[in-house]
Amino acid sequence: MLLSEADGVADASTRYLEVILNEVRTGRVARFSIQDNRISASAETLRALGLQWPGSDVAQGRIALDELSGLQAHYDTSRQQIRLLVPVTMLAGSTRRVGYSQRLQNVADPLTPGAGLVMNYDIYAQQVGDTRSVSGWSDWRLFGRFGVLGNTMVSRRVDNSGHGTQHENIRLDSTWQLDFPERMLSLTVGDSVTGALAWTRPTRVGGIRLSRNFSLQPYRVVTPLVSFTGESVLPSTVDLLINGIRQSREQVLPGQFQIDTAPTLNGAGQAQVVITDINGRSQVVDFSIYGSQQLLQQGMSDWSLELGAVRQDYGVRSFSYRDEPMFSATGRYGVNEQTTLEGHMEGSDGLVLAGLGAVRLLGQRGGILSAAASGSQYEGAQGFLGRLGYQWNSAHFNTGLTSTYRDADYRDVASLEGGLMARRTHHGYVGVSGVLGYWSASYIHQQYDGSPRSRYVSLNWSKQLPRNAMLSLSASRELERDNGTSAYLYFSLPLDRLTNISASVRHARDTQSLMVGAKRSVPVDLGGWGWRAQATAGDGAGGQAELTYLARYGQWTAGVDHRNGGGDSTAWYGGLNGGVVLMGGHGRLMRRVDDAFAMVSTDGVAGVPVQLENRLVGYTDDKGVLLINRLNAWQRNQLSIDPLGLPADMYVATTRSVVVPASRSGSLVRFNMQRTLAVRLIVRGTDGVPLPAGSEVRVQAQGGSSPVATSATVVGHDGLVYLQDPPAHATLHVRMGKAECVAQLPTLSADTGTVDAGEVVCR
Repeated sequence: MLLSEADGVADASTRYLEVILNEVRTGRVARFSIQDNRISASAETLRALGLQWPGSDVAQGRIALDELSGLQAHYDTSRQQIRLLVPVTMLAGSTRRVGYSQRLQNVADPLTPGAGLVMNYDIYAQQVGDTRSVSGWSDWRLFGRFGVLGNTMVSRRVDNSGHGTQHENIRLDSTWQLDFPERMLSLTVGDSVTGALAWTRPTRVGGIRLSRNFSLQPYRVVTPLVSFTGESVLPSTVDLLINGIRQSREQVLPGQFQIDTAPTLNGAGQAQVVITDINGRSQVVDFSIYGSQQLLQQGMSDWSLELGAVRQDYGVRSFSYRDEPMFSATGRYGVNEQTTLEGHMEGSDGLVLAGLGAVRLLGQRGGILSAAASGSQYEGAQGFLGRLGYQWNSAHFNTGLTSTYRDADYRDVASLEGGLMARRTHHGYVGVSGVLGYWSASYIHQQYDGSPRSRYVSLNWSKQLPRNAMLSLSASRELERDNGTSAYLYFSLPLDRLTNISASVRHARDTQSLMVGAKRSVPVDLGGWGWRAQATAGDGAGGQAELTYLARYGQWTAGVDHRNGGGDSTAWYGGLNGGVVLMGGHGRLMRRVDDAFAMVSTDGVAGVPVQLENRLVGYTDDKGVLLINRLNAWQRNQLSIDPLGLPADMYVATTRSVVVPASRSGSLVRFNMQRTLAVRLIVRGTDGVPLPAGSEVRVQAQGGSSPVATSATVVGHDGLVYLQDPPAHATLHVRMGKAECVAQLPTLSADTGTVDAGEVVCR
């Protein structure tokens, strides 16, 4: 564009030149003056080009370019261009941020979510001698735009010839959850678990819970990003490598830039930035980084609020809650990229507890230091809890130490129900990874009220062997009591993707055993057979055999477990798990659904292969439906069908669909299909010669007022014409240059498929 000038009038020395700044075309034409081999421009022109220099904000009039320190100018008379090469400090503007950017929030497709009911079940039966038992677990979920209403329950029945029959049904959790993904919030009414930090304890409650839920935007990164700030004089390519692996490649313009990359490590690492300009000159910058999942990005918050009553006798009684109400509040806040603050409050029945904590990154790679202090007041007594921790991780070395102290009067809500709290807990570990394997050692010290202290030390070693074999050795010892040293040696070798063999040796103070076994896992996508066999010698000698089959509608397991010593015993057992879904007006059996699922419809076409993320997961049944039970909630799940497995006369509108299901819910995914009629015929003129290739073909229905264009619009070689779904008794209008003729389409013998209509004459 042409820059306006406010000073002076053009004279004989004035030039309007295209400006190239640091080898980048600006797309601007600016006015310059040339006099006595010196080039000058107005201060307004230079500021408009993005240049800055000492006093540039108030500079007026014309400025000679050779008076600006570091600026080089070259006037190309033939191209009427001026090339300016300036240092980075002279380039105005903010730092450009490139590299990783947060992905847009996933939004559930309003056409795919459906309302429905899912019931998961897991039934297990066992017989040992004269005792038979049957237990079952069920999970009911009613889902839709109103959220998810769910209930879980366990049932047990025990028959013993000498003691009669016992049976019970126990409710576990009943909840209604409504998610707000755009704000990353979840509202839960019913049974839930309170939020917790490293220095607090979660508690089962019944009531209302409102909390931040990062899983509603799973692609959002909440931990601090690894970033590098640099500058380039010329257009450059910037590669960012972490631990020798390239994470990103970006093209940057002259000036300052900042490259952000998604966190790819937890612990210390080494990063390199390689800057290569357009002339091929490279510059390598090394710097240390440290990533931690304990930190939040600056300004990011994570919190939960609960109000209700503490759950009692969970898994024993269906409806048992404390009479007194309780409240709980937990929060985390990222003060900056190195510091995250934590806070927690709770109270019930005269108890009030409050505490603060912090997590701090020490320098660039000094590790993570955490500290917390909490106080409580209950029945007139004040208590205190303090915690201090440190950890440092890297690819080859990691270590950590945490120490927690509580005085005798410290109480939390869980302690009102008799939940024990340790007076002192100290935990330390160290691990080293190298060519000889991974070595680690840990130390645990715990002490409870009225009990002697307990101290344990353990050593572990593991090594990856050829052919993906694994060998590991672990040993542990209790230091306060003379219980001897226990050791465990384990070896495993995969034979293929699903099958592996293993062996282990266990030694304790009074027991020794040897175990060998083999296992074949069930293919989780298409299903099939799996099995497991195991034999044990020494103490606890015996054997076990198990057979599993995963089908379209669920999974069953059958096995036998035999034990020697102290009276032989044999246990026969079997299990069955799966799901039932009511959705879209139909009820169907399916596999167990732990999170989200999809009901795929192919408009009644059976045997269509369906893929999830390019993995074959099944074929549609005789009604053209396939239920897929392993979708990730609030993530982009790509479903597709393979058109190569369809008949040639099948029309498919689309072969791919991206589904974003809500948590614990289902989505309807429809691939529109219809059978078509493909007609092949040869069109000749009245002289018997095939009409020339490329002639335009139009179809007119019987009684129609004008020809209707179809997908087959031209004549092929040798007069061949292909039509798709032509109307019955239609006429063909063929235009050959300025000439036109009409042919009658013969009566067709079928409504779908491929039909050879023979030859017709165009008159």
